[in-house]
Amino acid sequence: MTSDPILELYNHQFAIISLETTGISPKHGDHLVELAIQTVNWNGELLDSYETLVHLGKDMEGFHIHGITNEMVKNAPSISEIIPDILFRLNGKTLVAHDLNFVLRFLEPALKGQVENLQGICTLQLYNLVAPDSGLRRLEQLCNYYDIDISEHNTAKSNSLATAKLFSILKNLYAQQFELETFIENFLKVTQIEDCPHERNIFMKRKEARNIANIHKTKLYDLLNRLTSNAGDSIPVRQYLNVLDRALADRILNEKEISSLIDLASDFKLSKQQVMEIHEEYLRKLIRIYLLDEILTKLEMEDLNLVADLLCILPKELNLLIEYERTKIPITTPAIQKQLKSLLGKNVCFSGHLDCKINGKRIDCELAQQLVKERGLNVKRVVSKNVDYLVTAHAEQFSGKGRKNRKAMEYHVNVMDERIFWEMIGVQVDN
Repeated sequence: MTSDPILELYNHQFAIISLETTGISPKHGDHLVELAIQTVNWNGELLDSYETLVHLGKDMEGFHIHGITNEMVKNAPSISEIIPDILFRLNGKTLVAHDLNFVLRFLEPALKGQVENLQGICTLQLYNLVAPDSGLRRLEQLCNYYDIDISEHNTAKSNSLATAKLFSILKNLYAQQFELETFIENFLKVTQIEDCPHERNIFMKRKEARNIANIHKTKLYDLLNRLTSNAGDSIPVRQYLNVLDRALADRILNEKEISSLIDLASDFKLSKQQVMEIHEEYLRKLIRIYLLDEILTKLEMEDLNLVADLLCILPKELNLLIEYERTKIPITTPAIQKQLKSLLGKNVCFSGHLDCKINGKRIDCELAQQLVKERGLNVKRVVSKNVDYLVTAHAEQFSGKGRKNRKAMEYHVNVMDERIFWEMIGVQVDN
């Protein structure tokens, strides 16, 4: 039983590709700097979207093309790093591009023979078939003619999305003038790749690249890079956080405040990594405060983004911190809501150092107090008759040594193991 070619056409997928380059000829030293691939079906439905800037392989001072600067592509993946993602999105599909020959001039050398005789559909040629006498050529002209919106001119993503819409219109016009079988015979050239790699989803979009470039230009980032590479043993986390609190009160870091932070880091021989960990801790605690109601409002997100920028923390890292706070330390869960209501207003005192960790980091006194307060309980520094729970890391070894322990025994305070306490108030700790 033979398959129906028209039915196969309706099930077929198309890889719509667009490039931004430094010029028109890779043979004369021009480079690919941005690539986007949109995967659509015959009906024009978007199935997958991929875009990335591409590192040139070398610095080009003063380089600026279509809004892309040399600083933006410095941290982008190289063409060799994104080849698996390109091949994955081409395999089993028909390649479509506006001015296909131009795309192939840059794409074929990059793929280094992993695809033999790469072919596809050129929307410019397809347009010439359905409207041979119009004289229009450029993508912008055709989009204007067919009332296709290009949200951002001269970006690979916007051009590929526009090409996808243009292709949908042109192939329907072609089908009206000719037979669908003719389209299949002349245009359906499926790309087949042997041992096609899995997608790696390596990319860097323009917005992220701009954020990185802007952070790299700040004085704080410049000074952080001058810190010692030999990390010191003493880390003044609390002192540094206190300075940050004062400096960021107005959400501005002036030169004097930046110098104070760097002086403190230098005095204690902190490395850049150690300082960035403290910065992340500061941002994490701010996230936790904003998540008290389990909702991040638009104003709260704007503030988090501003603080992240000031502390040289990238948006991607901020999103990871937010995700961590949402999932790893749930403020409430349905299973413990009733229990938390019964604990509301209870008084808690901690005895000695805590051992439990969250995501590999030990719970310090400050974090412990914050976790307790978020769940509606009170923290007391000393044991009194009003204390409901004395929390200790090793309840099984509890003795009358120490002032807090003696008071707990005197007032018959409930002594609770740290791990059991965290479970009771809904804090997920490491195993």
